[in-house]
Amino acid sequence: MAKENTTNALPYLERAKIQAEIQIPLYRRLKAEIGAARAREMLKEAVEEFACGLGREIAQGPGVNSLDKLRNAVPMFTAGDALEIETLDQSDTRMSFNVRRCKYAEFFRELGDAEVGRIMVCGIDPPMTAAIGPDLKLKRTQTLMEGADHCDFRWSISADDS
Repeated sequence: MAKENTTNALPYLERAKIQAEIQIPLYRRLKAEIGAARAREMLKEAVEEFACGLGREIAQGPGVNSLDKLRNAVPMFTAGDALEIETLDQSDTRMSFNVRRCKYAEFFRELGDAEVGRIMVCGIDPPMTAAIGPDLKLKRTQTLMEGADHCDFRWSISADDS
């Protein structure tokens, strides 16, 4: 049986909700058993492993360069109005936007566990970006999940690397 391509699967918001059903109770048990710091590190490691795999899948998708491949994957994350995006720049070498509303953050706040949301959802962005391509760079200084008034996503690719 062929493995289903993650980038064509459920909208990511729905996947995050399903993952949270197991990860939040597991994370709480791990914190109680091995301590908060080690539990947090283990969750981050698992998320990074997942994010790298997701990035490699995106890298195999359609597009002329890493940024274009990422651009083609964005609808998976925004499906179901999961993100309210204010586009700032869409060029051959840059994709910049602010997220003004995030249903991921709303969901994890309702569960009372924005920390897990920050690790599970926001935490995929840097390793996923790196796995899509070494020429693709992400700068993000704040997130709604952490209490900011918006998330600031700034991806760029060198024109020489495309």
